[in-house]
Amino acid sequence: MSNISVTVVIPTYNRAHLIEKTIPTYIQDFVCEVIIVDDNSEDNTTSVIEKLQISFPKIKYVKSDIKIRQTGAKNIGIILAKGRYIYFGDDDSVLKPGSIKSLVSIANENRDAIVAVRHIYMNENDDLNDILTDDKFQTDNELLFFNSKNLKLDLRFSFTNLLEIPFCQACMLLPAHIAKSNSFYTGFLGTCYREETDFIMQIARKGHKIYLDNYSLQVDLPKSQSSGGIRSVNIIYRHFSEVINEYIFYRRNKDYIKTISEINVSPFVRSFMHLVRKFFR
Repeated sequence: MSNISVTVVIPTYNRAHLIEKTIPTYIQDFVCEVIIVDDNSEDNTTSVIEKLQISFPKIKYVKSDIKIRQTGAKNIGIILAKGRYIYFGDDDSVLKPGSIKSLVSIANENRDAIVAVRHIYMNENDDLNDILTDDKFQTDNELLFFNSKNLKLDLRFSFTNLLEIPFCQACMLLPAHIAKSNSFYTGFLGTCYREETDFIMQIARKGHKIYLDNYSLQVDLPKSQSSGGIRSVNIIYRHFSEVINEYIFYRRNKDYIKTISEINVSPFVRSFMHLVRKFFR
């Protein structure tokens, strides 16, 4: 695998207080570049990145002069990517050491597939180093990862066998040529809620398989640390845009969702249910 290269693409917005901790975790074996696309941050993100570039010259930085949201930022990263594979990361999460190597190994054995990383959301009192030892979520119960009755995915678990899954969360590795022919849909509003699942399902419906890597692990930092990003958006507008985005998402993906779930896929029904959950809970 000596000729394999991976471009890591990470959008960021107002996360200067986090990226000094998170970005270096993506500098792993096979990574040829880490492209940070700044969605017109208003904090000192630029100076923090410049400091990181001294120690990590593989980091490349692009700052947009206007708001382009996550979808626009990721599409810029895709266009600029030079690696054979692209890994999509997050500015508020860290990547377990050795994850990229493991993802590449599976990708090489499963041509033109998406390879998903396992994902854990930290609680306020969790210890990051303890989570990264990754010895608490081993299981052989393959029914745990996906509930088709509510379209819920739980990717904490490490299984004995390689699993094929119907979709995955935001962080994943895929061949660059597939990403470059399947850009993120820019029609989502506000925080672009659902844009990642939309991107994945649009690829999956074309016949590309999705696998869950049992070794790799992405860890989201607690909410108390993750200010900035989507939390910079007014909460009322955030919830309103999520309702609209739910409609857009199901309109675009209902045919694929019918093949993996028993839920009602009417865009009107799904957006109304989301409205009820958000505003009347």
